[in-house]
Amino acid sequence: MLQRALAEDGVRNKASPKGVAKGAQEKPARKTATDRPSIRTRLDPMVRERMILDAAVDFFAEHGFEAQTKELADRIGVSQGLIFRYFGTKQNLVEKVYQRVFLQRWSLAWEEGLADRARPLPERIIDFYKSYLDAVDEYHWIRVSLYASLAGHDIIARYIQGHVNTLLEAVMREVRVYRGLPAEGAITPLEYELAWHLHSTFIYILVRKHIHRLPVTDDKPAMVARIVANFLKEF
Repeated sequence: MLQRALAEDGVRNKASPKGVAKGAQEKPARKTATDRPSIRTRLDPMVRERMILDAAVDFFAEHGFEAQTKELADRIGVSQGLIFRYFGTKQNLVEKVYQRVFLQRWSLAWEEGLADRARPLPERIIDFYKSYLDAVDEYHWIRVSLYASLAGHDIIARYIQGHVNTLLEAVMREVRVYRGLPAEGAITPLEYELAWHLHSTFIYILVRKHIHRLPVTDDKPAMVARIVANFLKEF
């Protein structure tokens, strides 16, 4: 159990017991084979850091980024100091959550697949969004993204500017070729809006599913194919 493992390992980081009464002399207890620390109960620092980060992802997805690290520490049964020992500041912890939830799911193959003109454009866009949804259709992803924006963190703006916009540009350049137009040149504001109309349709499905907790279709391939077909009809 996460809380037990962290608590057993993190108890050494909490305050030690108060001293004995005046005049009394405390004798060191003699350790036996059964009460000596077991190597198996001592977590490797990398394992402990990963477990704290896993707990932080759950915590922020549930309570948002206005929640305090003291609450996180209480939840997992360790001292707040232990969290800061591994992550330094709350902002550093938020950055690690960003890397875990967003960057580690990102695939460079998405942009490569969209640019493969040996395949029909509808097929490329459909395959991309099926793969993208496989990566992000998850409770933590959508909740962390919304909570981060509401709390004023820049992690979602960075994610969009550094990653999502690259894919949306790729989609619209391929749409230009699909229409018989040159792919070169800056993407226009209207083109961005059309690309976001497509992309946000899929994002709102995740909002309905993981925020509003409403039912959504289980037939993901058919849903993606229909949405992409409707998008391309505009061209």
